[in-house]
Amino acid sequence: MRRYGPLIVAEGALVVGDPGRGHLRLTEDVVVHRHGAGAGRVFAWEHLSSVRLDVPTTGFRYPGLASTIGLGILAAAAQEDVGIGPDDGSVELIVRGEVQRLDLGRHHVGGYWRPTVVGAQLLLDQLIGHPEQRLLLARPEVLVDLAAKLARREAG
Repeated sequence: MRRYGPLIVAEGALVVGDPGRGHLRLTEDVVVHRHGAGAGRVFAWEHLSSVRLDVPTTGFRYPGLASTIGLGILAAAAQEDVGIGPDDGSVELIVRGEVQRLDLGRHHVGGYWRPTVVGAQLLLDQLIGHPEQRLLLARPEVLVDLAAKLARREAG
C-alpha cells in the first residue's frame, strides 16, 4: 500500500481519504464517493468542473507518525482505548454547476502536512483540467509519486 498525505493506493485505484471511511475513488472514467466498501455516488469526470479538498493541515512534516506514537503512549498509560479519532475533512465537488460537499475520512489524528495536501490538490486540478491525463489513473502509484513531487516543489 502506498500513501502520501490524503492520497492512498487501495485495491489498484487512487483513493483520496481513508478507504475504510468516507473517500473518493478515482478511475479513468468516474469519481466515486464511498463510505467504506459500500455502494457510493458516482460522478462522471466530464460533469465535474472542480474538486476541492478541505482537510485539516499542519506545518509538521510527520503528523501520522507523531499521532500514532502519541496515541499509543496514551492508550498504554490508560490501558484502554482513549477514544480519540481523526477529525474528518470534506471534499467539495462542482457537478454540472452544483456544489456537492461530501465527507472525507482521514488516515490519522492531526492535520496532514500542508505540502501533501497542496500536491494532492494540484494533482486533482490536473485531472480536471487535462482529461488525457486520467489515463494515468490506471497506474495510481505513478500519480502518488507525481503528487509527492508537486508537494516538494511547493514546499520549496
